[in-house]
Amino acid sequence: MKRLQQFFNKHTIKQVLDIGTGSGDFVKILNDTFQGEASIIGVDPGEQWLKEARNNFPQNNIRFQCMSGEKLAFDDHTFDVVSIANALHHLQDTTTTLSEMKRVIKPGGWLIICEISDGELNEAQKNQQLLHHFKSFVDRLHGITHRETYTPDEIDAIIAQNRIDIQESFTHLKMKQPKFEEQILDEKYEQMKSLLEELQGRPEYEAKKDQLPLFKERLQKYGFQMAPQHVVIGQVENED
Repeated sequence: MKRLQQFFNKHTIKQVLDIGTGSGDFVKILNDTFQGEASIIGVDPGEQWLKEARNNFPQNNIRFQCMSGEKLAFDDHTFDVVSIANALHHLQDTTTTLSEMKRVIKPGGWLIICEISDGELNEAQKNQQLLHHFKSFVDRLHGITHRETYTPDEIDAIIAQNRIDIQESFTHLKMKQPKFEEQILDEKYEQMKSLLEELQGRPEYEAKKDQLPLFKERLQKYGFQMAPQHVVIGQVENED
C-alpha cells in the first residue's frame, strides 16, 4: 500500500502488533511498509492460521502468537503501531478489542484499521460480497461471530465511537481489475458449493440452494474482484 508507505516515511516505527493476523496477509504489507526494519508480532486465536503464517514468514523480525484481541498479553504502551485488517466483522466484542489496542499502543502511536467494505461495488465485487455474506451466514449458524460487510461510514462510526482520531483514510483495491481466469472462478464456485454442502440436512439448505447456480452464472458473466478495503490511520484521542 503506497499510501501507508508515504504516511509512515516520516515516522520511526520499531514495534508493531497485528491483531487477527490469520495467515499473515497484512503482516506482509506492514513489513513492506516499514522495510523490514520493524519488529512485528501477529496474534490470532486460531492456531491453524498461525501455523500457516509461521511457514509464510520465516524472517527473524516477524513472529506470531496465539492470542485473542480481547485480552492482549502485552504491557501498556508497548507498540508504535497496532493494526487490525479485515477482522472487525469477526470480533465478538469490538469495543474491548479496540480498547486493548489503545492500551498497548505508545503515546503518540498509530492505529491502522483496514476493513473490506460495502459501498459502490461493481458486479465483480458484488460476487465477492455474495461469497463473503454466504460464508458469514453459514458461520453464524455454527455459532461463529461473522458479520456481513460494513460500509465505510459504519467503519468510521465504530472508530469514532471508540475515541480514535482519524488522521488519514483511503480506499485500497487489492484486485485492480475483475478476474476471469477459469482457475480463479472455479475456486470461488467450489468455495460457495462447499459452504452450501454444510447446510445439507438443515432447513436453510432449501432456502439457499438456488444461490449456487446463480452465483456460477454471475462469475462467468462478471468475473471476480475483491471489494474495496477502507483503510484508516488513527491516533488515540486525548482523554483530557
